[in-house]
Amino acid sequence: MLHMTNLTDMVYGSEGPFRIERPKVLYNNHTAKYVMWFTLDNVNRTLGMAGVAVSNYANGPFDFVRSLYPDGNETHDQTLYQDPSDGEAYLIRTYYATVDFVLPASVMQPLWESVKNADGTINFGLSYHRANYEPAYDDFHDIYLQRWRNEHKPWEVICVNRQTKKERIVEYGLSETNFDREVCDDPSEYKLVFGQSNPNSASTKTGLTTRFLNPLDPLNSVWKQSSVPSVKAQPWQASYRDGTCGLRKLDNDMQFEDPDLGGRDVGGRKDCSNIVDNAVHPTRPDKLIGEEKIVEQRKAKYVAVSKLSKDFLDTNGVVKSFEGELEDENDLIALMTKKNGDFGWGWGAGEDLGTTYKPQVYSEFTVAEDWDSRFHQYEENYNDRAYYSLSCKLDGLCPVDFKDQVDMNDGHV
Repeated sequence: MLHMTNLTDMVYGSEGPFRIERPKVLYNNHTAKYVMWFTLDNVNRTLGMAGVAVSNYANGPFDFVRSLYPDGNETHDQTLYQDPSDGEAYLIRTYYATVDFVLPASVMQPLWESVKNADGTINFGLSYHRANYEPAYDDFHDIYLQRWRNEHKPWEVICVNRQTKKERIVEYGLSETNFDREVCDDPSEYKLVFGQSNPNSASTKTGLTTRFLNPLDPLNSVWKQSSVPSVKAQPWQASYRDGTCGLRKLDNDMQFEDPDLGGRDVGGRKDCSNIVDNAVHPTRPDKLIGEEKIVEQRKAKYVAVSKLSKDFLDTNGVVKSFEGELEDENDLIALMTKKNGDFGWGWGAGEDLGTTYKPQVYSEFTVAEDWDSRFHQYEENYNDRAYYSLSCKLDGLCPVDFKDQVDMNDGHV
């Protein structure tokens, strides 16, 4: 029927040898030619191609035309059907296709590790300060009353000679007799007292110290989180100054010894400040907001019915594809006799172009528009996502902490 030496793989250019199976022949009324379709494969059955040949006679010999992948997919079993009413011909074949199932990738929630010092040790005080809003810790002037009483300075007594003005320091605690009598010689000396804290106490020997953790101190901003790659963290100094009320001033424009300090309003920044750059919040599952990833692949068998061109030498793009195989593992030839050749698929209802390509299957989850920057505290410059920044006002790129933590922290930023 065929001159086998003329067969070629016209896609990959294999030299063969080739296997020819399942030849089916139809007569074409337009070209007055007999057209034969068959499967063409190599000895390892890895090609899965279809072949077509023509002849002037039903019993050949047939001239090889070409090998191909009909509608872009392999052919593993095939038969032909010709509609007796209009003479149109169809190629019925099986092939395998892989379907991709796609989900957005999960993006980790910004769960930070403990704040560390420059040497890598944990700074528990700063960890607390960066996770909880505490007005006392956040008060630049939190020991102002002690300052007025000199409690922030160690206790010290100096005796001054009234005539020579020479000063004599009385060392604290050297002799109990210091408190059994006057420590300065009266009337030749008078006494000066500086500070009130106990210099012999380990906790106060340098005077009372403020609980305020100064963000301007580089040691307090030496650490930035690295446990969650999606978080682009800025120094705590930048976060501390940022807030929905604008840039925060550490001293609220009050001088260190301002007499009005006692009447000032403290603790009013908790609703508009980003002092807490990692507020305590419940651990939620990772969000499916990231780039789409293929999470599952399934290879399945399909049956394709392709309408042939007028000369029967190619498919014309009208194709319908169905997953699975015939009931009871029937051969494709059974389709020719089922319902007298009417496959029950409504060929006469329309001839829309189809494809054997199987699109990816997507879930109901979609990629968030800001998946790649949602947990960024800044983009180019520190606080460029603040509410008062142009990027927020014009582009809507507002702070990460407000959007994700406002519901977790009783409405506080």
